[in-house]
Amino acid sequence: MENVFFKPWVGKNYHTGGIFKKKILVVGESHYCGGCNECGLKYSPECDELTTTGVMEFYLAGNTDTWTPTFKKFERSLVNKETTLEESRDIWNSIAFFNFLQVAMNGSRQAGRHEDYVEGQKALSEVVDELQPDLIIVWGVTRMYQYFPSEGWIPGEEINIDGYNLKNGYYKTKGTKVVFVYHPSTGYEWDWWYEALAPFL
Repeated sequence: MENVFFKPWVGKNYHTGGIFKKKILVVGESHYCGGCNECGLKYSPECDELTTTGVMEFYLAGNTDTWTPTFKKFERSLVNKETTLEESRDIWNSIAFFNFLQVAMNGSRQAGRHEDYVEGQKALSEVVDELQPDLIIVWGVTRMYQYFPSEGWIPGEEINIDGYNLKNGYYKTKGTKVVFVYHPSTGYEWDWWYEALAPFL
């Protein structure tokens, strides 16, 4: 995966489908480095210790930070209930997680440059080829939808839930389904999103 700097977290039960009985890849937007002098520079050596696996191991050890509620809300939307630490571990060990941008941002709600998203397209395509997911759940319905790799993309049937049109589709060659959700960091009601995701799970 030559275009991938932030390698994906792959749960130990991902390849067998884990508790979901299918291979699910979750795609976030970016890592946040918290403020070094080279933040956002492609493949900065300052980012060597900022890894997706490190983020997940921190979370699954029961630690908390400003960003951990994002993961908590999302996991609850997969199982439709409040989750214990042990249940969190079961969920994340059943799925893979990858951040689209291959440069770190220095704060939340910060967007990358156009070229960063183009590089992210290449990286994601390599990850999908490597992991062969059955379902991809994408965090973000604007930039992430706009920049999601379009080769072989077929829009899904319209799914309207409470007046909201759920963005979804699939890749013709792979048969991989894709659904886009609000980013769980804000405005994410996990019980509502469970109802939206349930037909895909």
